[in-house]
Order: sequence, then structure tokens, then C-alpha cells
Amino acid sequence: MSAIAEQMEAQLLSPRLSRRAAMGAMALGAALAGTGRPSLGRPLPPPRVTRKARNLIFMVSDGMSAGTLTLADLYLQKMEGRRSNWLRLASDPAFRRSLQTTHSADGPVTDSAAAAAAWGSGFKHTNGAINITPDGRQHVPLCIHAAQNGKKTGLVTTTRITHATPAGFSANVPLRDMEKEIAAQQLSRGIDVLLGGGTKYVTDELLAQVRGAAVVKDAAGLGAVDTLAVARLIGVFSRHHLPFVTDRDASIPSLPVMTERALQILSRSADGFVLQIEGGRVDHAAHSSDAYALICEQAEFDETIGVVEKFIAGRDDTLLVITTDHANANPGITLYGARGRAAFDRLAAPATPRKSFEWVYDQMSLRSSADEKVKAAPGLVEEALGVKLGETELGILTSSLRGKRAVPFAAANVWTFVLGSILADHFGVGFVSPNHTSDAVELLATGPGSEAIGPVVDNTDLHGIVVAALGLAPARNLPGMEELVPLVKPKTED
Repeated sequence: MSAIAEQMEAQLLSPRLSRRAAMGAMALGAALAGTGRPSLGRPLPPPRVTRKARNLIFMVSDGMSAGTLTLADLYLQKMEGRRSNWLRLASDPAFRRSLQTTHSADGPVTDSAAAAAAWGSGFKHTNGAINITPDGRQHVPLCIHAAQNGKKTGLVTTTRITHATPAGFSANVPLRDMEKEIAAQQLSRGIDVLLGGGTKYVTDELLAQVRGAAVVKDAAGLGAVDTLAVARLIGVFSRHHLPFVTDRDASIPSLPVMTERALQILSRSADGFVLQIEGGRVDHAAHSSDAYALICEQAEFDETIGVVEKFIAGRDDTLLVITTDHANANPGITLYGARGRAAFDRLAAPATPRKSFEWVYDQMSLRSSADEKVKAAPGLVEEALGVKLGETELGILTSSLRGKRAVPFAAANVWTFVLGSILADHFGVGFVSPNHTSDAVELLATGPGSEAIGPVVDNTDLHGIVVAALGLAPARNLPGMEELVPLVKPKTED
């Protein structure tokens, strides 16, 4: 796995707190309360839910800006002759469309941890924290709350299973980088279906402690599972995140296939289920300013919407939420008229199969010296993307690869953003930065409880709405949850 999408792998422990540490956490909460930042408490009660749901399917295209949704829709119109499922359903009167605000407790731009935890427990979090609010309090995550009410639970993702968004529904840690601890919690807390990447943290040693679960490691193994006989399924298909769609081989299952298998198992539950489905690598492609990988990841997520739409067809017992945790990079076609159309046509319909920027990086990393990496870059870009860079373009990219400043905006001065900017002249798609942005984001919902979702909602509102829709009794703290936990500033925000 390359450094592009890789998180800081800090192996932090979570010892029991001293009284001093606990008081420090409380002081932090008090300090934040006086800064004019968003309240950490629960939002106003949601509108009354008039229908109860047996099941919840919560779909997340991680890091999907409105521009990403648009690009995928244009791509699907060109390549498959259809609108995206997302925009088609936005016109369906059975669906409610809303804008969702996403700010975290410590700023207008959230990371995935704070956003997922807002859904998971209904409170604003500081970036990096998962179901531990700035006052140090721990909160029962949604999947655990649902399981306490007899429901089966599942997490399906194209990232590591222990990554921030799945963790937001299942774990309590002060820092998202504590993925060893997240893995241990997910397994010990009995999540019924776990499908994604991450054998680095979901190790064979941890899996050996799990009783009664079918464990699979590749697409063939997943396909062979008897979903009528298996009650608990754990599938971990790569050491880190699943490869991008552009880079996968046949051993890696797709998001639609993983979703189908999860639904086959969870739908057997007499008391219903809660399933989170994440197209997590949409976010990583946006961070990398990689337009083609971004479109392919969003198109796969859109195909997964189709799988879920078939599942809920004819049912009146399932609340479906389709949304994103935050915008990222704000991509869009930015060339006018025929020039923009021709550029996007080159992007959408390559003459040869394309690879991701991550593949380019991984291939450069095989070179033994910095000079060899730089020399290899032009050929690798041409091989991966079908573009032969001109002399001026090569000079700009080479300067960036050597660590020199190539972009005035400091946050954008990374080689992937520079390459994405160069390719905007070829493919017409520009990015505003390699970071998340503060935009309100799209949300669709249908089924029992969706009537409580207004035209504009905050991410914390969704927690109360889905809990009310599912009719969950109050959550019960797990052992140790009364303990205050101090937060740790994340080294990276993603």
C-alpha cells in the first residue's frame, strides 16, 4: 500500500486513566464549550418518526463532493447509456433528498472519524476521535446499540475494516490511528458481518480467538460461503485497503458482491439488522486528485446502490440512507464547450486500461534511488494513464517529485495534486485541493423513518432519526465506558 492513502500507523495504547488525565479531558471539554464552537450535546429531538423500520442500510460514498457525483453520472451516461442510480433515485418521489452539514467539533472541515462518530452516537467530535467526545465521555456506537436490541450488524467497506467510517459505527478510541484496538473491539463486540481490507490489524491471531465465524480471504472464498448456514462472516481480502477498481485482480471481491453476501446473511435475522456499506476509496482517489480512479470508485458505489435497491424493492421494513461523510477536493470539469466535452471523452473512454496514481507511486517505489524514481515517472504516467507529458509538464512534475514547491497553495504542494493539475489540460477535470472541504453534502433516504429527514440536516441529526426509526431501547454502556478518556491530536486527517 502506498503512502498516498496510507494513514499514520501509530500503535498507541489505551491505558486506564489517572485522575489527572481524566480531569484534563474534562478541562478540554470546558475550554471548547467557551470558544463559540459547535455544541457537543445532542441536537434538538428529530421530528416524530411515524413508521418503524426493522432494518437500516446506511450507505456512505466516503469523500463524495457534488462534483464527484456529477462526474460519475456523466461517465455512466457515456459508457452505459444511463443516469447514475443516485441521481435517478433523487427524482423518485419515494425518496427524500436533503443537504447534510458536516462540521466537526473543532472546525468547519471534518475528517471521516468525527463524521462517522456523529452518525454513530449523535454528538459532535473532534477530528480523529471515534465515539469519545471532547469532554472525554465514551458513547455506545450505533451497531452495538442495535445489537443490544437483538439486531444483527454488518460493516462492508473497500477500505480497511478498521478504518474511520466502519469504526464510527462499532468502536471507541480517542484516535482513529488505533486500528489494533479497533480490530479487537469489532471482533469482541460481535459484529456479525465484516468485509473489507486490513489483515495488518485483523490478524490471524485475533481471528483465532473468534468462535463460530466463517473466515474468508479472497473472492473465491466469499463466493463459496453458504449464506443460509453461516451466522457470522469475516472476510479480509488485503493487507491494507482494497486496491482501487482500476488496479484489482480477480482475487478481490467488488463492493456490490460483498454487499450481496452481507444482505443474504443479515436478512435472515428475525429481529432485523443494521448494515453500513462504504465506498471508502472514493475519498482516497479524491485526495490523490486522480480523476479516473475517482470516477471508477464512484461508479462501483453506484452499482452497489442498485444492489440495495433490488433488496428493498417490495419491502416496507427497511430504512435506506445514501450519503457521504464530507466533500473532498471538489473536482469538476472545468473546460468550456467542445473542449471540455472532448477532454472528458478522453478520460471516460481510454484506449487501453488505466491504472491509478497509487499504482504509479508503487511502481516508482520499486526503484532504488530518488533519481531513478524521478526518471521512471514519465514512462509510468504514460503507461498508467495513456498520456505522454510534454516538456513543460515534465519539468513541473519533476520539480514536485524532487520536493520543490510547484503550487503556490502550500496544502496542495504534493506530487499527486500537481499531476492531477497537469492532467486537467488533457482530461478537463480540476481539483480545488487534496483535502476535505466544508460543503454541505447530498443525502437520499427512503423507507420507514425517512419522513423525519428535513431538507437540511446536520450529521448528528441522523443518529436520533435512525434510532427512533428502529425503535431502539436506550443504549447500555459496555464495561469501562463510564471512564473518561483524554483525546489525542491526530497526526493526519483523512
